[in-house]
Amino acid sequence: MSDLNRSDFNKALVRRFLDEVYNNARPAVIDELFADDYVDHTASTEQAPGPAGARQIYDVFRTAFPDMRVETHDLVAEGDLVTYRCTLKGTSRGPLMGAEPTGKPVEIAAMVFLRVRDGRFVERWEQMDLLGLMLQLGIVAESESGGGDT
Repeated sequence: MSDLNRSDFNKALVRRFLDEVYNNARPAVIDELFADDYVDHTASTEQAPGPAGARQIYDVFRTAFPDMRVETHDLVAEGDLVTYRCTLKGTSRGPLMGAEPTGKPVEIAAMVFLRVRDGRFVERWEQMDLLGLMLQLGIVAESESGGGDT
């Protein structure tokens, strides 16, 4: 398979992941798309490796935001590496990061890199606007974040 075809195939895998798992709440697809040796480089120490770890992250966010959707803004691939910029949107209906649900809508900006091998995800790196999320949930106040007037 040429690099161009591989890139298109890998982008299609990411689209499937986002659409089926996040936008259509079908977490069973995680087991199909994540390799047994999958490593999340941005994971907490409590996160399991492989598909089980990807499912843990999904469960945390789906519990906190049962109506969660992912809007993809950019999707770029070169060979086995795919990156996307997205916004996760949902309503705070469950606990997250020690905070009780607020019932408020939230938007979380993120950039993710995924490495694909043999049609499955094997590595992940993510930068998510967690400060913005904590501000929206009231976990930190704007004055605590350095964003307020002094």
